Amino acid sequence: MPDDARPSAKAPAPPPRRTPRPHPAGKAAAEPDFEEAAYLAAFPDVAQAVRNGSLNSALEHYRVAGQLERRLQRPEYRRLLGRSSPEPPVRPADPGQTAGPAVNLEAAFISTSGAVFLAGWTDDRQSALTAIRLQRGRDSRQSFTRVPRVRRVDVETALGASRPHPYGFWLFGPGTDRGVPALTECNLDLRFADGSAAAARRRPAVCTDTELRDLALSYLAKASYCGNRDAEAFANLDCGAGEALIGFNRGICRGIVAGATVSRFGPQRPRFRASIVVPLFGIGDYLFVQSCAYAQGRGIGNYEFIYVINSPELAEQLHREARIAEMIYGLTISLVTLPDNAGFGMANNAGVQFARSDRILCVNPDVFPRDPDWAQRHTELVASLPAERTRLFGASLFYDDGSLMHGGMYFEADIGILSGQGRVTHRPMLRVEHYGKGAPPWAIQYVASRPVPAVTGAFISIDRAWFDRLGGFSENYVFGHYEDADLCLKSLHAGTPVWLHDLPMWHLEGKGSRRLPQHEGGSLLNRWLFTNSWEPKLVPNLIGRNPRLITEQAEPVAAARMVVRPAAPARSTARIHPV
Repeated sequence: MPDDARPSAKAPAPPPRRTPRPHPAGKAAAEPDFEEAAYLAAFPDVAQAVRNGSLNSALEHYRVAGQLERRLQRPEYRRLLGRSSPEPPVRPADPGQTAGPAVNLEAAFISTSGAVFLAGWTDDRQSALTAIRLQRGRDSRQSFTRVPRVRRVDVETALGASRPHPYGFWLFGPGTDRGVPALTECNLDLRFADGSAAAARRRPAVCTDTELRDLALSYLAKASYCGNRDAEAFANLDCGAGEALIGFNRGICRGIVAGATVSRFGPQRPRFRASIVVPLFGIGDYLFVQSCAYAQGRGIGNYEFIYVINSPELAEQLHREARIAEMIYGLTISLVTLPDNAGFGMANNAGVQFARSDRILCVNPDVFPRDPDWAQRHTELVASLPAERTRLFGASLFYDDGSLMHGGMYFEADIGILSGQGRVTHRPMLRVEHYGKGAPPWAIQYVASRPVPAVTGAFISIDRAWFDRLGGFSENYVFGHYEDADLCLKSLHAGTPVWLHDLPMWHLEGKGSRRLPQHEGGSLLNRWLFTNSWEPKLVPNLIGRNPRLITEQAEPVAAARMVVRPAAPARSTARIHPV
């Protein structure tokens, strides 16, 4: 599994745009002279901060800094006081219709392809929100009958609520073929269970498709909920936002991969015994370090290295270091440069397209061999074992203190409990676990050659024809997480279980890339997708440490009395020195 895809153990932060504090009249409680619109018009720095999301409102700036700066006494503000147009009041959607609860649309963004992201809140404690209709331009209308909801502690405080309630809402709408319409406003028509309606509007900020995707995923990662965070996030994604975000990201990444270019370094030949594909994101130091570590030992001359650059800003540095590595170590290196980050799965797929061998090794940048002759041992494994045991396999991975990081992966199912609208529901949520994680190096039962439910994408060896038959890594996963488990399950359901072989490697888990808020949102979205895709097929026969289907595959292994090579002696740290 890619390093930039591990779920964080930290509690989710509040939604973006800092901490909004709504006030019914738009005035600070201690300052009757405060007017939101006048404040924004008088102070362009505050208006810009609100537009780019650094601040939620002028009132927030006033409470944090403006009061100390005595901005309400400045002449540019006093000239505008009482003359500016206030925010439009909440109004019935249709003439003669009962006005609904208070509504505030706080954020509106539209991308270059016409996709939109909106976020706001409504006080629907007395009558539940049932639908939202979005109108953008004259001819573009979208209706949402299921709306993602989040907790807003700031709104609870402002309204003096006695108990938690999901006041917040957000919407993601895919783009259109027409691209960005000439919008002056996004108009929302909100309908409530008692038949009342309300409307809100806001001028949208224009951004790129990538910026909009990252904004929506960051919001998903930081959102707060009244109950189980993952279960409620899953329920939000079930509203249609999950499929919309996945399709939107898939279109972005396909465009990125289409712009790939390749540069070759070192000795070239028509075919190699194996191709090592390494995606790079955010950190460019590992190419040279891996060259140093992998250059030693027998058999490495028959392997080519393909580095896929997901961070184009690193391209110049990496081209320079590839040239140096070529001169010092004589390795065959190809650099596949992408114009943006296509994520772990698509980056590996792109790298495989430039491979010149029948064996693909997908390797993380922070994985290093414990045995200098690992390449020769890998070649012997593939040549000597039955094809069904090497078609797709992983390796034993160790932390730098010698303890085990990975001895194969298995699946567990969490059950999230959701309550609301007068009912309680149970939401299954799949997750992956590692056999023997943290075990001492002498616990060789975890590194024995055997079939396992899945292996981590930090090191996967796969037959090229089998990789192509499975369709490679799925394009539906965002950034990284669960696409390695997805590939392994596709192999199992196509008739070939995944194996683990004792080919010990060091793994500096979590050190191979930068982790950003949108990656956390992507991991949550990926877990939702993986659960929806595989939960019916995994339960009950592939859940737990000893899944029945895998145990049945392991019986011939016991009969063959396979010999397990003991793990290498533990070392306090993993130090790599050139010979």
